[in-house]
Amino acid sequence: MEEYYIEATKSSPEVTFDPEKNTLIIKGESYPENSFAFYKPIFELLEKAVSNYNEFKLIIKVSYLNTSSTKSFMNLLDIAEEGYQKGGNISVDWYYEKDNEHSYELALDFKDYLEMPFNIIAES
Repeated sequence: MEEYYIEATKSSPEVTFDPEKNTLIIKGESYPENSFAFYKPIFELLEKAVSNYNEFKLIIKVSYLNTSSTKSFMNLLDIAEEGYQKGGNISVDWYYEKDNEHSYELALDFKDYLEMPFNIIAES
């Protein structure tokens, strides 16, 4: 698989896929006009990654998600969870700023929904 990169904009996050480290990193704010269109290639990338790699980490550092982005993140996490259920060593590291209660609560909601390892990590 090849590296993949999307530069952050005012309304969409930076996305970095590193095939050597088996990681997909999403960081920034996410409220694109059409979140499904924005995340569609990322869904496809993640589906390939979890089927091609026995070990894979999804790293999320988002400070804000609107409702449609939250649904898109649920789709991403469903793809990762499916790979985990098929025996993959797949995990999520969700970083949030200590004073961002919304991001922390959202991470807790996602974690409760999933069985794969899901680490919630506070940053200063």
